[in-house]
Parts: sequence; C-alpha cells; structure tokens
Amino acid sequence: MICFAFHGEKNQSKRISKGVMDGGDHTTVKHDLLKCSICCEALCAPISQCTDGHALCSSCHLKLSRDCIICALQPICTYARTLEKIAESAPFPCRNTKYGCSQYLSFSQIQQHENTCNYSPCFCPNQNCSFEGSKQNLMFHLAEHHSALIRFFRHDEQFSVKLCSSRITTCLLSEDNFLYLIIRKDTALGWAVSVVCIRPAEATKPEFQYKLSLKCDGEFSLRLETRIESTTLINGFPADKHFLMIPSEFCSSGCVKLNVCIRKNPA
Repeated sequence: MICFAFHGEKNQSKRISKGVMDGGDHTTVKHDLLKCSICCEALCAPISQCTDGHALCSSCHLKLSRDCIICALQPICTYARTLEKIAESAPFPCRNTKYGCSQYLSFSQIQQHENTCNYSPCFCPNQNCSFEGSKQNLMFHLAEHHSALIRFFRHDEQFSVKLCSSRITTCLLSEDNFLYLIIRKDTALGWAVSVVCIRPAEATKPEFQYKLSLKCDGEFSLRLETRIESTTLINGFPADKHFLMIPSEFCSSGCVKLNVCIRKNPA
C-alpha cells in the first residue's frame, strides 16, 4: 500500500514536483505518487484526501465513511486539486504491464485503453488449468498443453465439429489468429451450445457472427445465427443469452455433428 503525508496545498505541490523531477525513472515515481492509498490504482477525479495526506480515488471515497480508513482520525477532504491536475497529465502504465503491455497513457486515456487492451489476461478454457496470460500467450499455452482442444478453421467457410458428451469445450483458431470457444452445456432439455470469442470483453471491433446448424434424423433441422460475444473467461464460461438447444433425443448417442460458420465483419 502506498501512503504519503502532505500538509497543506503548498507543501503538497512541492513534494509532488520533487517526485516528478528527481533523477532516475521519473515516470515510475509519478505513477507511485498518484496511486490511491486504498485500491492502489490510478487516482481519478474527484480526488479525496484526509488532512494527514492519504489520497483516495473517487470510487474508494464513495465506499468509505467520513473518517479516513488508514489513519481513522481525520475527516476526508474533497478538494485535492493539485493532485487532480497532476493525475490528469501524468502518464500511467497499463495495468497489463506484467502480461506484456508497454503503453503509458494519461488518466483520461488509460481506462478506455485497458478495456480493450490486447494484453488483458485471458484464462485457459480447461477448467482444471490455472493458466492466465495475454491472448497470444494463451494460444501458445493451448498448443503446448491442450492441443487436443484446438480446431483450425477459416472465417466465412462452413465446417463440421463433432460434439461429444465427454467434452465441454472446443477451441477454434482462425487463419488470422482469432480464438473462439464452442461451449456445450448440459441442461434438463438437452445440450445448450454457444460460441464466444476469447479476447478483451469490451472489444467490439471487428464484429463476428456465427451460424450453427444441425440435421436430426433427416426430418428435422436446427439452426441458430447470432452475434458473438467476447470474454476473457475471467469469471468462467459466460451465461450466453443466445444458444442452440439440441434436444435430449437428438444427442442421446453421446455425439452429434454440428455445422459451424463464423463470419467476420458481417454486413
């Protein structure tokens, strides 16, 4: 936890200026000075500060009572203007630095960047595996440790996948290195099948759409066409609102042949 004591607006300004201008890696110094004392994330306006110098971001301030949670004595002041001005202009490292991102951005830009950062940690779809890393490192991990889960395909071309009761997921890797996951969930009515794209959850470009189709005993056919949602799997498999329901009688043998087509940038 980062704790620092400023007494008065004038001394506060001098202390920050010294930290910014000292020799060495001044970018790191500025970042450390401008961390919230509670959550250790970048301070965001309006910045609150108790008279003992503990600075809080707006999110943490809303969760606290009027007393500072660190010193438990002084009331929290909501007028840390000097900190706000410096926080707005100081470059902050992306929180995904440890996964490979080297971006430094101002506070006004950092949150938007982190929502779609290509280095956001993605999690292994194998529920018995604890791997987490960038999407690229996840692909290397899958190739090395779970190659049986991967199926290669090309966008806009239909292909077939064999779904079996012994496997919950199948990874799809496109010709241009987009990673998807076919998820099969058991329900009281049969199998619920959906497709997600493994990438930052807030990513919207490019857009993807998938079509699933299945012929049953030559008489019936099932079909679903919908937009693909994005996920990093940070909270496990998402509860997709859209899925193809394969009734129990059609998957009673334990396997079905599913036709799949994933379209990139659909019109």
